Amino acid sequence: MIAALVPDAEALVGDLRARLDPTARRGLGAHLTLVYPFLEPAAVDDAAVVALRDAVAPVAAFTATFAAVRWFERRVLWLAPEPVAPFREIAERVRRAVPAVPAADRELVPHLTVGLRRAASAQDLEAAADALAPALPLVTRIDRVQLLARGERWNVVAEALLRG
Repeated sequence: MIAALVPDAEALVGDLRARLDPTARRGLGAHLTLVYPFLEPAAVDDAAVVALRDAVAPVAAFTATFAAVRWFERRVLWLAPEPVAPFREIAERVRRAVPAVPAADRELVPHLTVGLRRAASAQDLEAAADALAPALPLVTRIDRVQLLARGERWNVVAEALLRG
């Protein structure tokens, strides 16, 4: 998976995600998934990492503001970033640079997941949304993306800087 980790969001959503999002329990911090799946772990070699880094290097680092709590069909609670264009550009560049990456099956909706209905009650998700809204906005700098691999826990395999 290619993701933009958002460590600045941990103080705001870390405890909530630990209860409401199973990926947090497997070591994946606050993030926006940009390309999933990426490559099978055995296919991630030096050439794939170089291609990833070269693909995203032309994108300039940017400030993302998370100012709204949103829902996907009342099943996924998430924070909406603005702007979304740089996240989509990164994903498109990665897919073009690494042809073995499967094609996207839908338009990317950049988002930072807080909780999932399959992992928490509707009431818990509603309470989380109510708690988050007054604490927003969260403003953070996105200056890199990460290549992550899942084993027992999620691990950063490589980072790619946005150099613009």
